[in-house]
Amino acid sequence: MIGLTGGIASGKSTVAKILKQLGAAIVDADQLSREVVAPGQDGWKEITATFGREVLQADQTLDRQKLRTMIFNNPDARKQLEAIIHPRVRALAEQRIGEHGAAGVELIVYEVPLLFEGKIHEWLRPVILVACDVEIQRQRLQQRDAIDAAAAQKIIDAQMSLAEKRRLADYVIENDSSLADLEAQVRAVVAKIKAT
Repeated sequence: MIGLTGGIASGKSTVAKILKQLGAAIVDADQLSREVVAPGQDGWKEITATFGREVLQADQTLDRQKLRTMIFNNPDARKQLEAIIHPRVRALAEQRIGEHGAAGVELIVYEVPLLFEGKIHEWLRPVILVACDVEIQRQRLQQRDAIDAAAAQKIIDAQMSLAEKRRLADYVIENDSSLADLEAQVRAVVAKIKAT
């Protein structure tokens, strides 16, 4: 069991793809969070009851951007949303992890953006952190989300600091260079984990 995390736009998803190519089963918290709030699910019902139907798009799926905007500067609303989503995601993650384990998968990776913030590292070890230079991170985020530098920096600043994440991680993969370099680092970390 491996935890995989990283700052926004640091390359965590790319590392997950490389791990999958190396035979790991990936359990993606973002994907699970979409499943638990799909139209008709209990999470969806509780969110619409709490935040109103204005958080829905025409097809009845959640308007994630509208929800994100609602909670960004509102800690109480953020806590409410997290209290609805996080326990459901964790239960579904434990179910998927158990299924992979029962199938005899050797390497199971739980990919979680807010792994340290959610205190998941307290029950899941080892943890791999994907990190990159903050300037590269900001540029990637600007390109990915089509936002300006100030907006990108505000999002980065809202997250736990990279220095704190580095302190809490068991392995750090630096994603400042080429894809080949990234793949080599992932292979080296997997070899170390398998050797322990």
